[in-house]
Amino acid sequence: MKLYFKNLPDGLIDGLNILAEDLGVQLCDNDFDVSVLVTTTSVAGLTVTIDGDKASIAFGGGKARFFRAFAILVKWIEDGKTSNSITETPIFTTNGSMVDMSRNAVMTVPTVKFFMRKMALMGLNMFMLYTEDTYHVENRPYFGYMRGRYSKEEIRELDQYAIKLGIELIPCVQSLGHLATALRWGATNSYKDTANVLLAGANETYDFIDDLFKTIAECFTSCRLHIGMDETHDLGTGKYLDKFGYCDRQDIYFSHLNKVVEIAKRYGFSPMMWSDMFFRMNGKNIADYHEYDVRVVLPDDIKNYVPDGVQQVFWDYYNADESFYATNIISHKKLGQNTAFAGGVWAWSGHCLHYSRSLRHTIPALDACKKNGVKEVIATVWHNGAEACLIMALAGLAWYADYDYKGRYDEQSVKDCFAMACKQSYDDFMLTELPEYPHKGIHGVSRTLIYNDPLIGLIDKHFVDIDTSTYYKDVTKKLEVASKNKGVFASSFDVILKLSSVLENKADFGIRLKKAYDDGDKTTLANMLKECDVIIEKLYALKDAHRKAWLEQNKPFGWEVHDIRYGGLIMRFDTAKMRLADYLNGKTSNILELEETRLRFDCAGDDDGITEAFIWQQYQKIATPNIL
Repeated sequence: MKLYFKNLPDGLIDGLNILAEDLGVQLCDNDFDVSVLVTTTSVAGLTVTIDGDKASIAFGGGKARFFRAFAILVKWIEDGKTSNSITETPIFTTNGSMVDMSRNAVMTVPTVKFFMRKMALMGLNMFMLYTEDTYHVENRPYFGYMRGRYSKEEIRELDQYAIKLGIELIPCVQSLGHLATALRWGATNSYKDTANVLLAGANETYDFIDDLFKTIAECFTSCRLHIGMDETHDLGTGKYLDKFGYCDRQDIYFSHLNKVVEIAKRYGFSPMMWSDMFFRMNGKNIADYHEYDVRVVLPDDIKNYVPDGVQQVFWDYYNADESFYATNIISHKKLGQNTAFAGGVWAWSGHCLHYSRSLRHTIPALDACKKNGVKEVIATVWHNGAEACLIMALAGLAWYADYDYKGRYDEQSVKDCFAMACKQSYDDFMLTELPEYPHKGIHGVSRTLIYNDPLIGLIDKHFVDIDTSTYYKDVTKKLEVASKNKGVFASSFDVILKLSSVLENKADFGIRLKKAYDDGDKTTLANMLKECDVIIEKLYALKDAHRKAWLEQNKPFGWEVHDIRYGGLIMRFDTAKMRLADYLNGKTSNILELEETRLRFDCAGDDDGITEAFIWQQYQKIATPNIL
């Protein structure tokens, strides 16, 4: 496809060249298929028109509006449309994503660029690099040591690339909690309160934060800085007690916040922060408190304790009730008038992205934002556990982009948005969550099933009545079809395909093993001994597929965790083989692991359904009840 752009503003040329190559479009001055007249407007939005071999794009409000219009036009031409027109007026001024680069998977520079290109084609205009300790800070050699940290040069390269695409690259760091990986080193003892939290009030802490912000100021063009400050539940309970004595956590928090903001402003930053601690501190006497509990009433004078000019970011990924979001948005007005909202595309609960759960919570949140005047929204892509391929989150970003420009959720429109940016089937991506739901529930279970031990089977009790084998065989067949012609996403699809294949055998292996042992069915046990080899072979295939995807998309640091996990699984099946062989040939009279009565993981009654109490558990709690 050859396009000629007339009156193209100079500021769009670099980005257009990048995205034209991404879409397979040739830009030329003659012998073109369609000429495109470009005009700018004073109003944020876009209008795209095509009439035969002539087209026009009118846009305002930033480059992102133009690049979305460009993607729409290219899709029309590819679909053979010769007469069409569309006008879109975005409801948000800022809309984009925050991607977790701190839970082992640190995207390579080319992967981040790929991610941003697809965002730009959707019309998104903001990207946050969430880096707890994964950026290089001079004279702090242990900060991000062996963690795949970004160099200054890499961040500057990404920053300039983002600018070409009309995307504001915003640093998103931590300045109080969530710093366990940085604080593990003895070099940090002088400014460590607890394993996860900085020592508020210590001069060494503010010297450290000054070094962080100085580095960030040298790397990013944006004057916005997300300073974190969330989930500091054990603040003031460690070395702080020894050094300063007991102090009310709220007083410690506000004092520290003011000092952090002072440093940030010294470097010219306009800070923003997660707002959850304000609600938690004021909800400490509420029974069964949960994040952003709607029963919390913030005091009228709380704004007096929050430094001027600090934007609050209200985050939530768990609720499907629009009124929950609306209530909290209204509550945030006591903290400031420009609250941003951060929802989530669930990539942090295993190998698969939880699209249906994410969507179920996203649309009510965006509805509340629209109705209550929130102008900035963020799709967070956290990565706890670091199994998932984060580029798969682009399908979820299409919800945010399309809602913004359409003012509502429309499934077909979302599919079109995703197709025009990524040249892929949205429906195929949705199929990759199927390994999560053999129980027909709403909470994913693949992490528990893949890490569940074959001999100890901590979660076997929950799946006794579920035909996982039939379910996963069907899912594998569907994924084999969906995985074809996936281009850059091929390796990510292959990981999910191989996961489903493993679970065909592994998901109920422990259940079948325990039953055969209890029944004295040595024929079945002999067959299961052979099946161990099948599972081991499939685990190697999953490991190889996952490693391929990881090394294509991320820096190598952090992969060692998965070598340990897959290696442990493979060795456990090797041990299961040995234990079964010894029992079957009479070398041992019993298998003690299988003598134990299986209990529920969540300690609930036998008649209770599957609950989040075990679904949420991390690898080390699923794999063993012992010390890991």
